Amino acid sequence: MKDAKRSERANGVQIWNPTFFPQTSSFHIKIKCLPEHNYQLSSGMRLLLIRHGETVDNVAGNYAGVLDSALTTHGALQTARLGAHLASSGVNISHIYSSDLQRAVKTAQAIRLAQATTPPETVKLEMLREQDFGWWEGKAIVKGGRDGQRLQHCLEDGFKDIESKASMKERMETFITVHLLPHIHSTGEYDTVAVVAHGIILSYLWRTLLKRFDAKNVTVSPEVILSDRGLEYMGGWSNTGYLDLEIKHPPSRTITVMQAETSDVAVTASSRTVGAGLITASLSEPAKTTPIVLGSTPPSTLLPGDATGFSPKENKDLLLVVKSFNILEHLKGLKKTRGGIGSARHDDKQRTMDSFFKRRKME
Repeated sequence: MKDAKRSERANGVQIWNPTFFPQTSSFHIKIKCLPEHNYQLSSGMRLLLIRHGETVDNVAGNYAGVLDSALTTHGALQTARLGAHLASSGVNISHIYSSDLQRAVKTAQAIRLAQATTPPETVKLEMLREQDFGWWEGKAIVKGGRDGQRLQHCLEDGFKDIESKASMKERMETFITVHLLPHIHSTGEYDTVAVVAHGIILSYLWRTLLKRFDAKNVTVSPEVILSDRGLEYMGGWSNTGYLDLEIKHPPSRTITVMQAETSDVAVTASSRTVGAGLITASLSEPAKTTPIVLGSTPPSTLLPGDATGFSPKENKDLLLVVKSFNILEHLKGLKKTRGGIGSARHDDKQRTMDSFFKRRKME
């Protein structure tokens, strides 16, 4: 799905997602409407937020944010276990997004290839990279903080500070708006989306997403153990651990388009019923501005005000279920190979013991 396309096509009519209309705005579009029809939105989506497998810098205890750290041999085994676990558990993944760094890409690829029906190619995004540690990239993790080193080196040429919290939050707001919202508000089938990234940025993605829901519509499974800091701060992601979420619409959520001929149509967001997801399109006088063909221009260039996506105020009916957190069931019984082999950089040409014995059985 292209980033700029926030609409869905049904029976020859492109229906703009109601979420993207500000509360009080009206503009004109050129649209060919068929007889009045209700378009049922999907029931929602399942969302898996997954951390990559173990890397050489994880083992060494180094900062590796934007540094393209490689998986270890043990990390590659973790990703294979994760992929097999999801597939055997009946998790049918429809779309995968990952950071463009190799540790995330290879983890995503292991998940993708293990699926009975292979999903489309993974969408690799720079915005899903880990926090940029700047000057500290590749250096040993400092116990007790970085303030002393910052004071010591901040005036040196080429010194770059660590990426700010505001920057990471902005990246995750963009990812949610551009990539996740089309799945949440799709008129198609129920999507299961996997996002493969890094520990810190996944925490920001989770908190940014959580804040868009009305608190009373968030349900937590009994098996999820919350920390004293609450749902926002559930803890860290282990390598190949994942957060399992479900986002739901009420069954009656539909979009209605009124009958009209090909003409300029005024769509007035203030006249819609937000809770039921209803948009009313009615005939009007031709607009003074140039008519816009629906779906031809990104919504951000069309809509005044805050059109960045859903919020508790706009979507009181949207439900979030936290099913489980930091799931590591797939790693049971997996032990790291001794002699430093397990912690060494993984070579894609290496054969695992499992693959060796499988080949022997086939022979």
